[in-house]
Amino acid sequence: MLPFAAADGATDGLPSAPISFWRANAAAWAFIAFFGLVSRLVAFNDVALTAALTLVLDPIGFVLTTAAYKLYLQRTPHRGAVIAAWALACSVLGGILQMVIANAVKDGLFPDIPEGNMAASDAVPAVFYTAVFLGWSLAYFWIRADVVARSERARRSEAQAAATRAELQRLRLQLDPHFLFNALNTVAAEIPDNPDSALEMTHRIAAYLRYSLDPQTRPVCPLTDEIEAVRAFVRIQELRFEDRLRCVVEMDPAVRAVPVPHLIVQGLVENAVKHGLRSSAETLEIRVTAKRAADDGVAIEVVNPGRLAPRAGDRPAVGLVNTRRRLELHYPSRHELSLVQDGDAVVARLLLKGDACFA
Repeated sequence: MLPFAAADGATDGLPSAPISFWRANAAAWAFIAFFGLVSRLVAFNDVALTAALTLVLDPIGFVLTTAAYKLYLQRTPHRGAVIAAWALACSVLGGILQMVIANAVKDGLFPDIPEGNMAASDAVPAVFYTAVFLGWSLAYFWIRADVVARSERARRSEAQAAATRAELQRLRLQLDPHFLFNALNTVAAEIPDNPDSALEMTHRIAAYLRYSLDPQTRPVCPLTDEIEAVRAFVRIQELRFEDRLRCVVEMDPAVRAVPVPHLIVQGLVENAVKHGLRSSAETLEIRVTAKRAADDGVAIEVVNPGRLAPRAGDRPAVGLVNTRRRLELHYPSRHELSLVQDGDAVVARLLLKGDACFA
């Protein structure tokens, strides 16, 4: 197969399916044969001679270009000047060979052609087929260089996509170790005095971890599953902090089945719990709303009482940093994430547009 690539269907720098060399070469020589047939008929005004030259020279030309293709595949120079010189040399040799064959056909079968006719000149077949072979060779090298370049871009794109998927996998599995450590410590502390609470918390942790590991085989999930994971996360925190935490979820039925990346909302809720409990002495109520936005987007909002921590004085939670990076990879230029102070509440707003990349 010659590494020809059709322009049709090639998108984003990726090469389309290769075209068979034999089909491409046959189509090229069919056009050359038609052009030569018309030219010879006009020049000689002799149907028999025209047919004989066309039936002999053009199939031989097809064979010669096939041989050149095999040669170019095995010995391909890399510098432009060398390629041009090599193509010119091969083309001249091919033109001379065609001239010899054409003269043999004319002299052997049609000796009565007037010598003064320029079409019968020995140089005409040589010049014509040298130009044909040279054009064929340069077209071959140009197409080959183009396809090699596009294939290289495709390989780089595939490598970048693989690296991005690996990073997303790492980010999806990146749990806050402090959350897990504190939750397990709470379970251990509750076992002697409150075994029922410890058992529920163990089940919640198991469910949450199962959901967290699910992206290995299913990178996206319905938004309703994501919200259920948020409920499990918050319930673990409720058991840890007893009556100090409460979560209210409002979800538009129209967005329940919308696919979103795993744990994309959990980072916002984690940040709200961490900073809300720190700044509030009373019961912390976190409100999570999800609804349809313009252009079939999804708008998610997480609200908690409190004050935004100064940038220099506090580090954002692991979940929030994780969420920002994953949004850049999943929704490049198609997402909005803001964390603002709205009166006595901190509001995290997330807008997702379109489908997630690498889903």
